[in-house]
Amino acid sequence: MIIVLGDTFRFPTRTWRVFAVIVGLAFNLATQIALAADTIDFCATGTMTMGPFDEHIAEIRKANRYEKADIDELIAEQKAGGPDFFSTQVVIKEEQSGSGDFDLHLFQGFSDPQAKYNVTMEWRCKSADYPVAYFVGFKVRQITGQTIMVSREKGTVNIISLKTIDPDLDKPTSVKDAENHAVLCADIATGCIKTIFYGRY
Repeated sequence: MIIVLGDTFRFPTRTWRVFAVIVGLAFNLATQIALAADTIDFCATGTMTMGPFDEHIAEIRKANRYEKADIDELIAEQKAGGPDFFSTQVVIKEEQSGSGDFDLHLFQGFSDPQAKYNVTMEWRCKSADYPVAYFVGFKVRQITGQTIMVSREKGTVNIISLKTIDPDLDKPTSVKDAENHAVLCADIATGCIKTIFYGRY
């Protein structure tokens, strides 16, 4: 049997059924991805422009809060990580605390006078939502089990709750590139690849 569509296209019934099945599968896959994305608990979103790394080093030296060895180690990590190291970050905050927030913002460069942050979604996480993860230079696309899929977006800031994913930071939970599935952080609780400025507070 032949199905006629207009005056030009002719599809055998079997071909039409196969086509319908493919469309249905694609729709189901898109729906599953959308549902997965809906489970992401965003704390806040925005954009951030980081200042020069050498000016950041000057800021943390001026604070007199860190050992020289810690600062030298950061300088070495930046040299090894390359030009995008400072603007590509994954940071864990274990619990809500004023001193922890201060150190996080100071050492990671968020509070540098040269850093410019624009809010697109105001902070909405509470103490019960911790731990949280800061992604700078990344957009969180999907969470499946213990895997967080992200895409690289310069200047983008996504902060998410890890409470339902890895509440004790002991799963482990990985971070992967959504495009090529490259592993960026084998375990978000312990570190990431050398091109990413990682922190845990």
